[in-house]
Amino acid sequence: MKRYVTFAMAAILILGMTLPLQAQVRQAGQKTAAGKEMRQPERKMITPEKRAEIMAEQLQLTDVEKAKVQALFEKQQEKAKQRQEEMKNNREEQRAKMDAERKAFDAELIKIIGNEKFQQHQAQRIERLEKANKKMKMRAENRDNRPYNKQQQP
Repeated sequence: MKRYVTFAMAAILILGMTLPLQAQVRQAGQKTAAGKEMRQPERKMITPEKRAEIMAEQLQLTDVEKAKVQALFEKQQEKAKQRQEEMKNNREEQRAKMDAERKAFDAELIKIIGNEKFQQHQAQRIERLEKANKKMKMRAENRDNRPYNKQQQP
């Protein structure tokens, strides 16, 4: 009798742990009535203040450097908003413009924090980009392999 009670308790515990996980997976890939996957909510961008705070912690910036970096991030954010509003058709022209802005931004950042801290920042930036690319690839692979993302046959 003890065995059956123990077995039943273990089964209830296992089911109790797995059902919420299934609900979370379904929410991430919910479909509309037409069978198309719903869009994920947009992510909020990190504020210039938060970006400056993170950089100040990582690179041990002074308060003056942090304030200047924050102002630079705010200026960069405004330019990005303007660029989004413009929405030019020519991708190559837009890419060249972004590269020029990145170089100007990097030059100003070097003036503020110095070359040594900038090199640290560059290494961290590359690391973040590689990590983000790796996550994107994993998501794409997982999305393609999920059974509930495939079109259902009527």
